[in-house]
Amino acid sequence: MVSLFVAGWLAMQIQGAGSCPSPAEVEEKLAPLLPLGFASTSTDLAAVSEEADGSVSVSLARPDGKTVARRRLPRAATCSEQAQTVAVALAVWEAQIHPEISLRLDRLAASPMPSSTAFPRAAGGDLVIQRAAGNPPARPLELGVGAAAIGAWQPGSAAPGARLDAVLGTAGGAWRARLSVVGLGTQSESLAPGQARWWRLYFALGADYAFPLSRRWDLALGAAGVLGVATVEGVSFTADRTTRTTDVGVELMLRADLRLGAVRPWLGLAIVTWLRQQTLEVTGTTGSLVLPRAEPMIALGTDFFWRP
Repeated sequence: MVSLFVAGWLAMQIQGAGSCPSPAEVEEKLAPLLPLGFASTSTDLAAVSEEADGSVSVSLARPDGKTVARRRLPRAATCSEQAQTVAVALAVWEAQIHPEISLRLDRLAASPMPSSTAFPRAAGGDLVIQRAAGNPPARPLELGVGAAAIGAWQPGSAAPGARLDAVLGTAGGAWRARLSVVGLGTQSESLAPGQARWWRLYFALGADYAFPLSRRWDLALGAAGVLGVATVEGVSFTADRTTRTTDVGVELMLRADLRLGAVRPWLGLAIVTWLRQQTLEVTGTTGSLVLPRAEPMIALGTDFFWRP
């Protein structure tokens, strides 16, 4: 007997090997039957076993290993048809134990679904379906850490930067909390008779909301409150001085996330708006400079996720 395990839909990790149907065939047939984004976020576990007589045993279990559905399917004419039958069985079971989802019935109607799969029976111990009582089970927590390279710009000046993120959410959930620390490199601007330079370090605490675009792509919109420190120095003055000042602000970010299991690269645009106006003045002159209150940035990073 050859067994193949489709474990953790989030990463579609496949352990073992199977030839008829192959894990790739089952995945290909299953995805169109489920709502967009569900197959890539569900934590249910499926096992498919090829029997010696050519039939296939299929089971579905929750993340804790408890089997909620199982059935033995007869041998199909081709491996593709066998994969389709397995996929239909798994899709129907997912819809039965997850009342918050609905099948894509237009695709399901076109599938060769045997009646025994459409209406599972608990006869002879050959099939077991256990519905969740009350509310759907809570999704497991998901933790993440990430790093990104930043490019920040102002009129006539650009600076590199970096950010570190800590993320807390639920597997497949739309909302996630985010704590970030961001460092922005030196910006400069003329301030007669010399030049003013400044750089910033800030902390941001907020949340993101992710919209699924496809099986692998999300579009996330985030907002956070910001506490920052700006270090400002004068260059080429009679007496150059350095000072630090704190400020609070708001960060908005729009990012595109690519879900590759536990690793999720992303590209984003962000802007921080500082709430307080900060003015630099040169002693003995009328010259002054208002530090920019908006910090636009582009970022490219990667987050790494795991479940405690």
